[in-house]
Amino acid sequence: MPVEFFAEPNPSPALCRELTALAPANPFYTSLYIEARRALVSEPWILSLRRDGELVVACPAFIKSGMLNRSLEIPSLPEATDPEEFWRGVLGFCRHMKVSRMAVNSFGSPRAIIPLLRGEVARTARSEYVLDLRQPDFQKGFSSHHTRNIKRGRHAGLWLRRAVDEQAVQEHAWLVSASMRRREDQGKMVPSDVHRETFAAMARNGAGELFQAVHDGKVFSSVLVLRAEKGAYYQSAGTSPEGMACGASHFLVNEIASALQREGAELFNLGGASEDESGLARFKSGFGGTRVELEAAEFYLGSPIRKRLGSLSAFLRGILNLKSLSSKATALRGHGGIRL
Repeated sequence: MPVEFFAEPNPSPALCRELTALAPANPFYTSLYIEARRALVSEPWILSLRRDGELVVACPAFIKSGMLNRSLEIPSLPEATDPEEFWRGVLGFCRHMKVSRMAVNSFGSPRAIIPLLRGEVARTARSEYVLDLRQPDFQKGFSSHHTRNIKRGRHAGLWLRRAVDEQAVQEHAWLVSASMRRREDQGKMVPSDVHRETFAAMARNGAGELFQAVHDGKVFSSVLVLRAEKGAYYQSAGTSPEGMACGASHFLVNEIASALQREGAELFNLGGASEDESGLARFKSGFGGTRVELEAAEFYLGSPIRKRLGSLSAFLRGILNLKSLSSKATALRGHGGIRL
């Protein structure tokens, strides 16, 4: 029996259970993650291949609509058993839904091969690093540098705090922002937004939890960890200058991994690094996990006219943002489903 492609909106609890059963260690496949994304005004869908009604391959996808474009995001690409049929279905779904922008990511994916499709505008090679917590002595894979920093953190009196409250989210966003500013000062490209709303939605809806290294009531390092039944994903992190001086980030990753192991998690994905993030790659690879080669890609599927209008709109927004920043600086100086 051949497989058939399905796109199903607003997945039911039963469908979410089927999805989670396909990848119990992937936090991007949980109902809690889907609800967190819904809270961020993204319309959730499940894209799947079925054989005789049984789910064979599936992943969540999210649609957002703007004034000029409708976008589709696949956060975690599945390993399709019939990739040709899967991508034929995805593109047919995009045509049906009048999607003009498609982003295909590979967060937590076991493998990601994205074919050459029409309208490709960007493709990024990236790697993720996965700790196997089924190994009782997983720390044996840590580099000597990382082991020394973990000991420094302990000697400094750091301790682990776990939280999901608003104050913890604020501290996490501040530390992520501080880390991004340091990287920007080093001449590296960084995102313009720390996505505080995303952090809050993940914590508030139970999709993630904040793990923080604390000293005398002050947070030195913070990691937002997304959770699944059998695994976890290092979604974002930030560390203060004081934390960097005492190995807080190394200490924190070790404490998180140890806590997850005690709770029965099998895999801890430390997240990714692109080719131009050598420092980040060294930090994550130093924990001795398995390196997984992945990629991400973006596509523009709309008309050339709409694409030009979108580019013009983005350009004008950029000018308005610059004017706004200039004004602020001046003020500061003064003071049912589809089957395809």
